[in-house]
Amino acid sequence: MILSKGSEIVPISIAMCTYNGAKYIDEQLETILAQDYPLHEIIVVDDRSSDHTFKILEDWQGKYPSLFKLYLNEENLGFDKNFEKAISLCSGDLIAIADQDDVWMKDKLSSLVELFADQHVTLAHGASITLKNGNLHHFSGQLKRYKLFEGSDSRKLFLLNQLSGHNIMFRKSILQQAIPIPDFMPYDWWLALNATTLGEIKAVKRYLVHHRKHGDNAFFSKKRIKNPLTLLSRLLLFKQIQNLSSESRLFLDEFIAHAQQHEQAPTSKIDWHFFKFLINHSKIIFGHKKRLFPAFTFLTNSIKFAK
Repeated sequence: MILSKGSEIVPISIAMCTYNGAKYIDEQLETILAQDYPLHEIIVVDDRSSDHTFKILEDWQGKYPSLFKLYLNEENLGFDKNFEKAISLCSGDLIAIADQDDVWMKDKLSSLVELFADQHVTLAHGASITLKNGNLHHFSGQLKRYKLFEGSDSRKLFLLNQLSGHNIMFRKSILQQAIPIPDFMPYDWWLALNATTLGEIKAVKRYLVHHRKHGDNAFFSKKRIKNPLTLLSRLLLFKQIQNLSSESRLFLDEFIAHAQQHEQAPTSKIDWHFFKFLINHSKIIFGHKKRLFPAFTFLTNSIKFAK
């Protein structure tokens, strides 16, 4: 039972995936261990690193044998499937995602866990700011560019993923519905959508993570395999999610119909039927973006996706 602030300690599992992360992993683990909220366990799944990442992890486990639980994959699973495995191994009531190369603020966990005093909250997230070459890029900070997603309106997540895994904490109970994660589906997107159907999402509107950007990062790497899922194939996967509200399901059916027609339309021209759908629902689809002239943003994004 998750109670109000100041009551019992809620068990929080940290789910971390590693792959050739030797350069930065010590610093990240130091910031996790320095949290001002007690840790239940740190689950780390290594995806067949070719550097000495796993040896570093074994050294940390030697220092904290009751805290660290290490797993080495028999074969490389890839970014999203490896995180699916890691969160499946967690035993805490709440699960927080950790990238291998970020820097956490000391109060990240304590700030997020407070939101779960509300029993309707299924997932909470904070904001991150880019750390590149050791320097913070404040213009890149999420709070400057986006309104952090809150609520339970699944429709807002059908076109664009608005939550980043390294910022989220969620109830383990949502995994009963969210696992397995479809192939090639970003795990954080899938978890967020499922969370909206089981309760609501809340946000801490502060920077809780310095998110490191570099060439070896699994997300930013130029060697990253392009996701083969098209808009239509993603929407069809979303249709499989249980407990979607009737409003969201009707919206999704209409979205799918337009996406099917759009895939058959000439790529050199604007699909005006799809454009009309996007512009009519632009506040839902693009409303998370902060712009001085929202109407212009709605227009340009509707054109972009209708091409």
